[in-house]
Amino acid sequence: MSLRQRLLDTPVEKVPPELAAAVKAFCEPLTEIRAAYIGLTEVTRDFDYPHEQLAVAFELAEPSAETPEGDRELRHVADKFYDELPESIQEGGCNFLGTEALPVWHEKAWQVFSR
Repeated sequence: MSLRQRLLDTPVEKVPPELAAAVKAFCEPLTEIRAAYIGLTEVTRDFDYPHEQLAVAFELAEPSAETPEGDRELRHVADKFYDELPESIQEGGCNFLGTEALPVWHEKAWQVFSR
């Protein structure tokens, strides 16, 4: 199965306030998270028609998963994301932003948490 996701411009009215509040509450106790975003993505599976879906993305304190600390942070946040947040939030996936992706998420998505 192939999956393609593309971040779209995200109008503020597409981000439900309760979703933003849930993501913010999730982030507050996790010192590994520097910032969190919610963005509208266009998802295409195989040859199906694309559909729009909200996704959550995190900027971690350690930006590279290639380091032992970065890998630990990524795994810790991902495990908690899938253990604690409702399935409706999980549907868009637990996305982690590298330095090259941050400018695009700053431009097209909504930042709902920052330290």
